[in-house]
Amino acid sequence: MPELLRYLNERNIEIGSRIPDFLLVDQADKTLRLRDLSGSPAVLFFYPKDGSEGCTVEACEFRDVYDDFKQLDCPVYGISPDTLESHNSFAKEHELPFNLCVDPDKQMINEYGVMGEYLLTEAEADYLRTTYGAPINEENKLVTIVRSTFLIDKDGILVHKWMNVNFRGHASSVRDQLHKSFKFDIAF
Repeated sequence: MPELLRYLNERNIEIGSRIPDFLLVDQADKTLRLRDLSGSPAVLFFYPKDGSEGCTVEACEFRDVYDDFKQLDCPVYGISPDTLESHNSFAKEHELPFNLCVDPDKQMINEYGVMGEYLLTEAEADYLRTTYGAPINEENKLVTIVRSTFLIDKDGILVHKWMNVNFRGHASSVRDQLHKSFKFDIAF
């Protein structure tokens, strides 16, 4: 796993504070803003690239537990700077039931402080260059999205966040935290 050297934007949204407004474009080319999420909790997960190994595993794990989120009226949104075409292809190929959103100018990505610089081994750098055409400099450093997830409440308040997460098992951890944070009880 590449080593995270630093976050490029030192912004740190504190738990308990209102998250910044945003303007995203979803797969249907509709805009999505914070106010569109009011009334229910939501999961916003940032990921680097459609189709990459880690992003595919993470997205598919969210897909596999999506019904749990849906039952709790908690929409899930994947966010990356990829194009609408890329998102649509990625969602179709992996049967993703949630929206993938484009941050066209990376404004949200920067405001949420999820852009970082990684130091790669020579093998990691070669793999990412040849497989994905990643823009890696001569020092084997890569600037990209830091895999991060924000759980917000119905009023846009940050309830929990995960930064620089391991993609394996992450979706289940988010689901479990959703249950804890909102203490959903099933009435019989």
